[in-house]
Amino acid sequence: MTHAPSRHLQSEVRFGTGSIALVVGMVLLLWGAGPHPTAAQTSEVDETDLIERYQAARQRLLVRRHLQREGQIRVLPLAQLPLPADSLRPSEPNPQAESTRHAFPIHDIRVVRRSGREEFRERFADVHWSFLGSTPRHTFLDTTQTRDLRARLQAQFGDPTQTLGDAARDDDRTERAQFEYWFVVNDSIPVQVTDTRGPRGRGVIVMAARRYRDQLRSLRDALLAPLRRSKRRPYVDYHYDTRCGCWYRTGFDGRTFFLRRTTSAAVGSGRRARLDTTNAPPSHSSPPANGNSP
Repeated sequence: MTHAPSRHLQSEVRFGTGSIALVVGMVLLLWGAGPHPTAAQTSEVDETDLIERYQAARQRLLVRRHLQREGQIRVLPLAQLPLPADSLRPSEPNPQAESTRHAFPIHDIRVVRRSGREEFRERFADVHWSFLGSTPRHTFLDTTQTRDLRARLQAQFGDPTQTLGDAARDDDRTERAQFEYWFVVNDSIPVQVTDTRGPRGRGVIVMAARRYRDQLRSLRDALLAPLRRSKRRPYVDYHYDTRCGCWYRTGFDGRTFFLRRTTSAAVGSGRRARLDTTNAPPSHSSPPANGNSP
């Protein structure tokens, strides 16, 4: 009788300890079986890092073996493959080789003077004209400012055949080019060279008889090739700006290009603009590098 309570108490203690252990085990099992974002993310990062470290170690091992076997690594020079899609734009041919191969044969150039305009008009009255502006290859004749080309034309061919000052009526002046050079090439080919949009433009417009349309670029290049090496000569023209309806005197005084506002009354019918060169610098002087007008 005296030991019964003691055995009962011991039985209760054993049961209580076992129950606690069972509960703790189930909690740990459920915790480990359930989703745990931090543990999963860490495991994924560790696996990725382990793969990268293995790859790096393998690369070093392969390089070490190659060096032991070959002694050095040979680096071959880069070779350009002739693929048509190698560039976004096709390669341009050699300009000198192309100009030599497609040069327009010119054996005679006659500049039409102011007094010969009517004869030129009558002789070529039935001619259909083709026009050539700037070309996509951006040569010297395409990119040079028109006012610069005008000064070189002055040095190479003298005064223009026609300017705005030669117009007979005011309404004709506003529709005409700043300057026009007319030529008769090889005794029979009519050619005209005019500005693109006054002193603010680049390049020139070249016109010739339509039958020479396919040769117009080579004709232009051959006719105006001397301009690249030509000096600049002083000149002055009238220019009409259609955007503001304003008249200007524009030109080159031997040192700088200028563009000065004037009145329509100063543009007398049949009278060209005149440049006072009494105190002008030498004609071979070059304009400022930036080409800005005062």
